[in-house]
Amino acid sequence: MPLHYLIYESRATRLFTEAELAGLLERARVHNAARGLTGLLLYASDGRMVQVLEGERATIHALHHNHIAHDPRHQQLRTLADEPLDRRRFADWRMGYRAASLELLTQLKGYSNPPEATFVVPTLAWLPYALLDKLSQYVQCAPPCSRVEVT
Repeated sequence: MPLHYLIYESRATRLFTEAELAGLLERARVHNAARGLTGLLLYASDGRMVQVLEGERATIHALHHNHIAHDPRHQQLRTLADEPLDRRRFADWRMGYRAASLELLTQLKGYSNPPEATFVVPTLAWLPYALLDKLSQYVQCAPPCSRVEVT
């Protein structure tokens, strides 16, 4: 089965508590494991988030269109990439997580003004996997930054 990936950004309608975020990640990991999905969630202190999903195209699109697009916990949802995938970048992560400060998000190529609704500009979309690879590099950076994955 061919692989696919989807990256979207959104803003939380209200800030998540640590307990709410932990619960969301736990449910996502169970859901994704059952459906062969992998991915990553970046969450910033102001409620901005970027999520990557990897897996079978129909499964990703069903999740995105039937659940994510109608989830009242976030708004300003925008798809940044929706493409075939050569290989998984987050193969060991049913839903990896990294808290992302706005300062750290500026390290992503294409980052724009934080007060604007859009903070990862899809100017990289024409480059194969550029945004996906940049996100992968971002969460796998060397200390002092760290990544958190609980499986």
